[in-house]
Amino acid sequence: MTNRLRTLMFPLFNVLLNGFNFFFHIAASWYLTGQAYGQANALLALFALLSVLGLSIQLLTAKLVSKGDRKLPLRSLPLGSLLLKAPLLLTVLAMVILLAFHPLLRSLLGVESGPLFMLYGLVELHILVSSCRGDLQGRERMLALNVNYYLEVLGKLSLFFILAASGLKLEALLLASCGGMLLSLLHGWAVSVRGLSLLGRTGERIPSGLWKSLGQDFTDSLITNLFILFCISIDMLYVQHYFPEQASGYAIALKYSQLVYYVSYSLIAAFIPKLGAQGHDRQALGKLVAVYAGLMAVAAICVYVGTTFVFPPSIPVLFGSSYQSAEAYIPLGGWVYWLFSIVLFFVHVHVLVGRRKFMFGLLAGAATLLAAFHIAHQNPSDFLLSELIVYGAMSLYFVVDAYVYLFKIKIRGDSTREYNT
Repeated sequence: MTNRLRTLMFPLFNVLLNGFNFFFHIAASWYLTGQAYGQANALLALFALLSVLGLSIQLLTAKLVSKGDRKLPLRSLPLGSLLLKAPLLLTVLAMVILLAFHPLLRSLLGVESGPLFMLYGLVELHILVSSCRGDLQGRERMLALNVNYYLEVLGKLSLFFILAASGLKLEALLLASCGGMLLSLLHGWAVSVRGLSLLGRTGERIPSGLWKSLGQDFTDSLITNLFILFCISIDMLYVQHYFPEQASGYAIALKYSQLVYYVSYSLIAAFIPKLGAQGHDRQALGKLVAVYAGLMAVAAICVYVGTTFVFPPSIPVLFGSSYQSAEAYIPLGGWVYWLFSIVLFFVHVHVLVGRRKFMFGLLAGAATLLAAFHIAHQNPSDFLLSELIVYGAMSLYFVVDAYVYLFKIKIRGDSTREYNT
């Protein structure tokens, strides 16, 4: 099977993977009720926020690996030893910080120390797993990457049902998540950096000034993932604050709407190695943008069909008739995340080609969204409408910016000019 075919199959397998993750959350709602279910959501929200560390390591590793000889082991690549050691250093730093803030986190979340320590372990494992995933992603070993994700989700599903049947509640969810992540780490280590000595000397010397470049890459990746996490969680927090009685229905609608995001993110993940390798070839970059535009046109049809005919009838089947109120939010939510997917693609393009000006757009969008939420909040739909307008404006900005960057410069005859501000 060719690398091209494997890359094309990756989004399909990743969509099915998100189906398993969707079922994991449904299963958790069956076993965890009342206070335990609330604590579980709080801990998962904290994990989602802290996973920005692992996701940033993954994107940075994928970018650096995609620029080197993909046949060489990781340690033999330029900066390879750094790529091996950085995740270990980050796990130690993250653990020190989490332990320092442990009393505060325990007070804010209202949970015992045991589940919190399990969560810290999950964060540490995720950082290490993300390093392996970045290596696979940078080499375009997309089926191996799929296997890695499937081992995690299937492992945690199996462990959750076993532990829940033994009487564990909140601990079952966290232990199962850690078990699935550990299984994924063992697989990732075996197929990506197997047999390498982290303490071995490679003879490479990192030039001064390259540290600054790497720091900028990691910062850009960190900001990107923080923006993503902000956008997929902020409206739920506002609904919980202003309309707690409607929050459950809105949350169900959000799960459906975010399926659009998960599918699009799977497509973006398949594009990342090519964007990293060809990002400074504007002709090749233009072709990749055109391909993604075509895929998003097809996605628009799927969003309409899904939010109109498929998702609403499935609510009572999966969650019960008491959540049918979610139907009112699903159509608008689907288009919100379709627009967000366009923004997300161009953000990754900026990160991978080294154009840092995208951060101004992200900050402006986030600030505008917060202002809109404060101004208009008569009902939960107002938050979706605000997101639709803000993400629509951001999408338009990024599309126009890409047109200027890819085509206008050549028309003016200034094809060597770079926009690395």
